[in-house]
Parts: sequence; structure tokens; C-alpha cells
Amino acid sequence: MPVTYVHIEWPDQQKDQVYSPSSVVENYFNPEQEIPIAEFSNTCNESLNEASHRVAQKFGFGCTSAMTELKRIQSLCKKYSDTETVKIIAIK
Repeated sequence: MPVTYVHIEWPDQQKDQVYSPSSVVENYFNPEQEIPIAEFSNTCNESLNEASHRVAQKFGFGCTSAMTELKRIQSLCKKYSDTETVKIIAIK
């Protein structure tokens, strides 16, 4: 279960990365994709919950780091309007 990072650029050009305990995020995001904040928040919710679920299937408990990351991302998303976009730079 490889740790994967989604490297992003916020609407204010700040660079960041989203931590995932699973490469499942590759099924949700594409490099060079530009995605509205509201959709980005929802997609992070889906992908990180699925990643945590995969950890639970393998180890018997969910990934608290994924849930902490989700809360961090959702908090940051509130700084922007729903129509502003996040750019996916890379997935590694």
C-alpha cells in the first residue's frame, strides 16, 4: 500500500501536497487537472475515505493520518470560493 502524494497549487499559487496512505488517489485525480474548490474538497473526501478503508481492510483499523489530512484540506478549501480552482501538478 504505497503512500502517495497529490501535489497541488491553490488558487493563490501556494504549492501544497495531499497525503494519502494509498495510491487509490490516482483513480480520482490527474496531473495537470484543474478542479473547482468544491469538487476538489468532495473528491478529497471520497479518495481519502477510500484510502483509509483500504488501510482498515489490510490492518484492521482505519488511517487516522488520512482523516487528519482530510480535515486539513477541507479547512484550507474554506479560504477560497467554490468556483476558484486547484491545479493538480503531479501524483507521486
